[in-house]
Amino acid sequence: MIKLDRQSLNLKSPIVSQRFAGIFLLLLGIALTLVACEDHHNEPVTPNKGTAPGASRQSLELPLKKIEKKILVSKVDFVPAAPKPIELLAEDVSCVTSACHASFATAIRIHGPVAMNNCSACHEEDQGNHAYPLKRTGDAICTFCHTVTGMAANQHKAIANDGCMTCHDPHVSRIKFLLTADNIEQLCQRCHDIPYQKYAHGPFATGQCTLCHQPHESNFKHLLRGSNEPEQCFGCHIGKKTAMAISQKVHKPAAEKCSTCHNPHASPFPFELHEPINDTCLSCHEDIAQMVHSATVSHDALFMEQGCANCHDAHASQDMNLLKDRDDKLCLQCHNKPLEGHDGRTIPDMRPALQQTFLHGPVRSGDCTACHNVHGSTHERLLVETFPKTFYAGFDLENYALCFTCHDKELVFEPKTRHLTEFRQGSQNLHYLHVNREVKGRSCKACHEIHGSNQPSHLAESVPFEGSGWSMPMRYKKLPDGGRCAPGCHEPKTYDRNKMDPIETIQSDPLKPSDVVPETGRP
Repeated sequence: MIKLDRQSLNLKSPIVSQRFAGIFLLLLGIALTLVACEDHHNEPVTPNKGTAPGASRQSLELPLKKIEKKILVSKVDFVPAAPKPIELLAEDVSCVTSACHASFATAIRIHGPVAMNNCSACHEEDQGNHAYPLKRTGDAICTFCHTVTGMAANQHKAIANDGCMTCHDPHVSRIKFLLTADNIEQLCQRCHDIPYQKYAHGPFATGQCTLCHQPHESNFKHLLRGSNEPEQCFGCHIGKKTAMAISQKVHKPAAEKCSTCHNPHASPFPFELHEPINDTCLSCHEDIAQMVHSATVSHDALFMEQGCANCHDAHASQDMNLLKDRDDKLCLQCHNKPLEGHDGRTIPDMRPALQQTFLHGPVRSGDCTACHNVHGSTHERLLVETFPKTFYAGFDLENYALCFTCHDKELVFEPKTRHLTEFRQGSQNLHYLHVNREVKGRSCKACHEIHGSNQPSHLAESVPFEGSGWSMPMRYKKLPDGGRCAPGCHEPKTYDRNKMDPIETIQSDPLKPSDVVPETGRP
């Protein structure tokens, strides 16, 4: 071993000069040897004299991995291809050499017979002029080993029209299954020109066509892999299947055919819908479409973000109308804060009204649509029927169509009653007294909170007075047999429903025969 230190590195020393000269000669010899080996490796294979181009089977029939390794080391890609033979080849000549069909040994994917150097599995013997006829005609050459067609109801037309080699290379490929394209997506697009759009179904977006489709044959339409719709879709969308199984109401298109609404490949619209979500829904729900198009007052929720899907589940729900939740909970998704209406008014935050002790019946049951049409209306505030706009209104039954969809209209037609209302002085109907007037008839909202209040019969604590910004106090107090109120500046007035008037006394307590006296006398 040569020891290097400051003293021994004195290049003027004759000992150091001799040592470095020896090392230099040794390195030079190694370099020359490597160059000679490389030149030898790069020499082309020269066929023996008297034989056709090629090499003996004995010399080239190597296991596939050894063949690959040998050719990679010898850089076979740069070897010029041998000319096409004219005469018959000898039986021991291989088809795969560094100069003939070299890729059959180096490809990433190699057909089994080719990998085994067993060309005769598919080809007849050499017929001369380098012709090797196939042993079977058409697809029979493939189906003799690969039984992939003819057993299912639906066959891939590409196979029926052009055969297996429309998609597959019979020898080698860079891609699994010996495909003739760089991937399955490119292969399918040769025939199926489906444009890629803004919203794409996951398998389509990633080029995994065979995740949904069988490439050869299927018992299902469109060569679907697992089943017909919707079971095919449920293979991935298991959550939808579960929801539909446990729901009281299932949307008919979702139960029968997902592609009624969705494009299974791509769409310019969210959720791969064929059309924007509202157009998709209204194309079937024509009655709702007519309501929406004829409305003079529209509901903003129908035109925000997800449209119909803001309130409805398009697949399944526990509600018969496919609502995502109870009416009031859905409405409070927006009406949990003040909103500006189409008429410029401020729609109040509805939460305080819904937290009152005494709620209007529909509000108590969470049925907002009993009074409001959520798809659009010809009445203000999306009401389903007419309701007086003002505090005072000359009586017209049509103005109260909303109230009398539930309440008995006789309430405002009978001056006397003992059963139509609790708001009476004896038998005097005080609803009739307040409402049924040609001049300054009181509308319902003159006394009642429409949604609810902390007073019985959802009576208002204060009401907006006609033509002013003043909130007029009602000062209502419930009494055992009636009540008392003192609206605004008026003095208190009390009503007693158990009070008996003279006429009612006579009618309810008729005279007995023994009480009857002559006309001139007194009882």
